[in-house]
Amino acid sequence: MPLRELRRHNRWVIRQYRQSDADSVLALNAANVPEVGPMDRTKLDFFADAAALISVVELDGLIEGALVVLEEDISYASPNYRWFADRHDVFAYVDRVMLSPATRGQGWGVKLYDAAAITARALGKGVLTAEVNTEPPNPRSIHFHEAFGFVEVGRERPYGPQEEVAMFELVL
Repeated sequence: MPLRELRRHNRWVIRQYRQSDADSVLALNAANVPEVGPMDRTKLDFFADAAALISVVELDGLIEGALVVLEEDISYASPNYRWFADRHDVFAYVDRVMLSPATRGQGWGVKLYDAAAITARALGKGVLTAEVNTEPPNPRSIHFHEAFGFVEVGRERPYGPQEEVAMFELVL
């Protein structure tokens, strides 16, 4: 961790999601739409039960980031998740990553994705998957995924002609 992060944040941890984090995670998700899809308490509770991993970034007692990773063989209607399920028998899927505006560009996304990759490897997954909006454009996220080592493997319009996503995979 760079020294400037130590000076900026007295206490930080990346840890497992707790039910007591729900309101903070929902607010964080809302602040990241349209880069991530909307999420209500029902969907968050579903993720809490079904996810392989929900990590949160806690800085000085505040939730400033979160990541949701799913495995294959769950009942999740997302067309993006289903696209990867049709392509792979075994995989881990990053459903969403959220960072507060104040924490973007400070390395927390890399730390969250490192946790996702470690979890996926530990679960015996050969590939970590994710999608990124291209319409509306999200160049920051595309650059992030490419820099992390993901490769674009397709484009889809799961929600109609006004929206497009790039499908990314990282071989583990």
